[in-house]
Amino acid sequence: MSSGSGQPTEVRGGEPAVIRWQHSSGGSAYCLGRLARSAPERPVVVLSELAGNPDAVGLVSDYAGAATAAAALFGVDPTSVRWLAHHGDFSSYDAAGAPETFTEVQLHSDGSRLHSDLTDQRLLSPAESETLSRSLGPITES
Repeated sequence: MSSGSGQPTEVRGGEPAVIRWQHSSGGSAYCLGRLARSAPERPVVVLSELAGNPDAVGLVSDYAGAATAAAALFGVDPTSVRWLAHHGDFSSYDAAGAPETFTEVQLHSDGSRLHSDLTDQRLLSPAESETLSRSLGPITES
């Protein structure tokens, strides 16, 4: 989603958008992103792993890169957002019937880049995940 000038086009809250970024491993990657809640409350951005994205450039192995691209697209300050990674049967061709999960991801900025690693992630409980899933609606990869 970009304008003809090559600049990102800001996406309004609730509208899903394909987030594309250059993965830290060097490959092109994408996921589905949604700004689930916006001002005056703390923004919540949900990034959903999609089965078509190659395993070598998975979402959680470069969440900071995906979040940087999503923040630009949604027009939010990435350090003020609650970030969630979202997985389910739409995330893998081998995961038929897999339950949806949400992982809260803490991002850190060094002033020029965002950073995150697996120790900065917390899997939400099944009850928290079910509540989020109902509020977001179904995920499909088009």
